[in-house]
Amino acid sequence: MTKNKIKNEIDKYLKTQRLMSVATFYKNPWIANVYYIHDSDLNLYFLSKNWREHCVAIKENPSVSVAIADSEQLIFEPKKGLQIYGIAKPLNSIAKISWIFKMWNKLISGEKGEKLANPKEFIEAGTSSIYKITPKRIKFVNTELWPKEQSQVLEF
Repeated sequence: MTKNKIKNEIDKYLKTQRLMSVATFYKNPWIANVYYIHDSDLNLYFLSKNWREHCVAIKENPSVSVAIADSEQLIFEPKKGLQIYGIAKPLNSIAKISWIFKMWNKLISGEKGEKLANPKEFIEAGTSSIYKITPKRIKFVNTELWPKEQSQVLEF
């Protein structure tokens, strides 16, 4: 399978999920579950309070690992999930944050959740940040697509 076809399959899978586990390491390893959105380049974005353990760790060590899987998949069904290694950095671009707010409100907040409205005020408040994870390596486990190999790896 070509790199573009693997990328398209990963993109399709990312659209079916909204929660990821992000692992960090500073003084100790730490893992947190966060809601995410992604873009067409497979970058992942999440919002979190700056004082949370994973955000403090990212400030000191931007290398992260991510796992995304549907916790409802049954053991006898095909296995699907992503394991990602990448670099996480906080965003400060109002234009990019505006796009993220729009996508967040549509995909995460939905009808009942709190809406994100003003990127400039969000940045100036300084209590939370939006983090971009740029993947360096994605392993896509999908035993339905690849019953023999079971996974494909995309390197960036």
